[in-house]
Amino acid sequence: MSFARSVVTGGLVLIGDPLTAEFRRADLLIEDGRIGAIEEDLSGVDAEVIDAANRWVIPGFVDSHRHLWQTTMRGVTANWNLNDYTWRIRSHFAGLHDADDVYAGQYAGGLDALAAGVTTTLDHSHIINSPEHADAAVQGIKDSGVRALWCYGFCLSPQEHPVFATSNDRLIDARRVRESHFPSDDGLVRMGVALTELIVHPFAETIREIHTANDLDVPITMHTQSLQIHPVIKEVQLYAEAGLLQEGQIHSHVNTCDDHELAMLRDAGCSIATAPDTELQMGCGYPAFRRATALDLNAGIGADIVSNNSGDLFTAMRILLQHERGAALQPVLEESGLSAVGKLPLNTRQILRAATLLGAKALGLESVCGSIEVGKAADLVLLRNDRLHLRPIIDPVDSIVMQVTTRDIDRVLVNGRTVVQDGALPAAAERRGTTLIDAANGRLAERVAPLGGWNLAAPPNAFDDSLALHETDGQGGQGGFPTAVDRC
Repeated sequence: MSFARSVVTGGLVLIGDPLTAEFRRADLLIEDGRIGAIEEDLSGVDAEVIDAANRWVIPGFVDSHRHLWQTTMRGVTANWNLNDYTWRIRSHFAGLHDADDVYAGQYAGGLDALAAGVTTTLDHSHIINSPEHADAAVQGIKDSGVRALWCYGFCLSPQEHPVFATSNDRLIDARRVRESHFPSDDGLVRMGVALTELIVHPFAETIREIHTANDLDVPITMHTQSLQIHPVIKEVQLYAEAGLLQEGQIHSHVNTCDDHELAMLRDAGCSIATAPDTELQMGCGYPAFRRATALDLNAGIGADIVSNNSGDLFTAMRILLQHERGAALQPVLEESGLSAVGKLPLNTRQILRAATLLGAKALGLESVCGSIEVGKAADLVLLRNDRLHLRPIIDPVDSIVMQVTTRDIDRVLVNGRTVVQDGALPAAAERRGTTLIDAANGRLAERVAPLGGWNLAAPPNAFDDSLALHETDGQGGQGGFPTAVDRC
């Protein structure tokens, strides 16, 4: 029998802002996808019963920066730096993806997120090589069942025979996608745009992209100051001087931003998204999370690319927390020794909040998800707490951040609908996702092989050559016009 409402009963529920909330025994009434009541005992309500005994009930994770389409190449970048990544994936492999490959990556990637307790993600979809690619990307993420801010990527993927003849064609197609796929902003998947990196095309084109997003009335995300090059490109300053820093923007990475630039983002009402796995590995530099937090700049956490690392935010939380602690403590240890170390600079509640409520705030969805409160969507993760590796429990938040893994996920709900039960996706969805993603990877492997395979050799000046491949003149042609680099 299908119920319009259900009751989650018997669990320990983290109610309210994860920074200050305490777990308490409570029942949750779910009506039409939302939390209708939080009471000590709702056993008399006529509704489907979801048993949460021996479970923690937490808000679903909100991933503030991910590229779902790269699920087609899971793990391939494990030993690459940013030069390798840019040359191989952005400058070559992205252009080899057809629409079916993109659908597979989006669908399987969405399921992968759900299985890891990520109920909401920002999808920076920089794989829009044609209108068919756009349609496939939207359909794939919608079919997966994850809540998302899907961001139409304006950047060019170099292709032998590009479908979009001019950069303006992409802006026009974004309008088509808005009208055909996102006529309103109240769906499970909403639309945003992802800007082309400033370094690879004329700044005038960036202005057009931002104006298009504003015309479409959708949020904007972008990769910002993640390149360790000299001189550092002051992208935040460029945006600010042009009057283009706007409330609600999500700036990913921001590793090379100084504190003044982070404060500029804060004062403009922007958020940042930190992706610790890729930033630390690939040479982006130290994450900016701790500095942003100290400045009260809203900061979420993202998995970024499963072509590199797991899409699991339990792991991302721990990597980020321990890196930031270590980076803060090392200068103190070297100068004064252990006796000078005081309170740790970040705590587990701050990290859990970043992976939930602050991520939702970054996406403009803090009134919808990110915490367990009456009126919000029933996006929930039920975690088993009755296993040996979690006993004894002294502080539940500490245990969740430092001890829990995805194997402890019992059930995941999105908008009140169960999408993971008994720790597993629905069997049919799992089979379909596996079949689609394996087939897509097989097709891509055949196309990649003539180029030199997955570890395609990069020239000595790979990064500069990658920029040349991407740089456009505003009409879809190659090179020759000033980029943001020339303007700094």
